[in-house]
Amino acid sequence: MNSAEVKAMALKYGADIVGIASMASFAGTAAANHPQSIFKQGRCVIVIGRRILRGTTQINENCNVKKNDPYHFFGFTQLEDQFLAKTTYDLGIWIESQGFEAVPIFGYDAEAAGRFELADPVVPGKAAPNVYVDYRIAAQAAGLGSIGRHGLFITPEFGTLQRFAMLICDDDLECDQPCEYDFCCDCQRCIESCPLQALIKHDSSVQRLDQRCKVCSAGAIPTDIGRFETVDRFAAICSLSCNQALKERNILTHCTTDF
Repeated sequence: MNSAEVKAMALKYGADIVGIASMASFAGTAAANHPQSIFKQGRCVIVIGRRILRGTTQINENCNVKKNDPYHFFGFTQLEDQFLAKTTYDLGIWIESQGFEAVPIFGYDAEAAGRFELADPVVPGKAAPNVYVDYRIAAQAAGLGSIGRHGLFITPEFGTLQRFAMLICDDDLECDQPCEYDFCCDCQRCIESCPLQALIKHDSSVQRLDQRCKVCSAGAIPTDIGRFETVDRFAAICSLSCNQALKERNILTHCTTDF
């Protein structure tokens, strides 16, 4: 089994993008977010992404967000829990058929998850349950893109419109180089577009005020305890305005329409 074969199978099973991050990329990561806290034999992290259909965001743009709308199903919960999960599961089965182990994990919001204390460590000195790998750090280490200043992950293919899952693998696969490209540059479109001024620019960073995001009527969706009571912003105006800015700069490779 080699990296090219793994990537080819990921695409065959429905992934739109795939990269492989070295375990060395997680040096200095807290135990609560380290892949080897989940699977100590892990040698790399395979990161797979599936795109959020542009059309699913249309209802959000019209301020008509409901739990049974196309975005909620095809762009959010069902995309994560069924479509992306099936791709991850199928790839994991194939990796096992090659004689290796692959531990599948969801790309949940590790920062939000860190605010919840679920249990004590099973053994002193080990990370407490549950361990959540930050998919954004993993995806950047896998060369798929980088974290925007608004906190969303940006790829050259789809901008902010994709969701990720990961597999921790015990094979010494050839890993990708981390992405060092700054998609934001001096752009402030996400900040300027937010009607609630929930994004506040500092010298080299942007602060997000989640309490304002939770009452946003421009596409942001508050999540329940299952997703750590945070805010889904992939189809919010800050995300879509970012994608429009990327399109205008000819960054996006898989976009033919305006956002």
